[in-house]
Amino acid sequence: MKIYKYASAVWNGPVPTGTGSMRLGKNGGSLAYSLKSRVEDTDMTNPEELVGAALAGCFSMHLTSLIEDAGKKPGVIEASAKVTLEQRADGFWISEIQLIARGSGQELSNEEFVAFAEKAKATCPVSKLYSSALITLDAALA
Repeated sequence: MKIYKYASAVWNGPVPTGTGSMRLGKNGGSLAYSLKSRVEDTDMTNPEELVGAALAGCFSMHLTSLIEDAGKKPGVIEASAKVTLEQRADGFWISEIQLIARGSGQELSNEEFVAFAEKAKATCPVSKLYSSALITLDAALA
């Protein structure tokens, strides 16, 4: 089985002063981005934030599935990701993603939750896609 999802982007102008928009899904909302949003704190988004959101979303859903598959109550999973964009000799790289997961309302010990979280980090589809970056995990029950 193959499932296809869509996103698109439009860029206008030179990189230093131009702006763009990214659309999630065929008819989804539009998100503005720029070079400034990649290197400074602005109201616009950037590709790195979307990378982090994709990993946090995929991870939290996959972790919930693993807990459910074990016959346990999944509770609430809160996940966030801090994405590092690094300039190297051969250009810019997303070199590291720090994934933070907190669980509440699970029928698990903290050790069990951490073990499920480690498995989810290693096996969720977005983690596999991002395997060229170092993905670290800080997981615990709240």
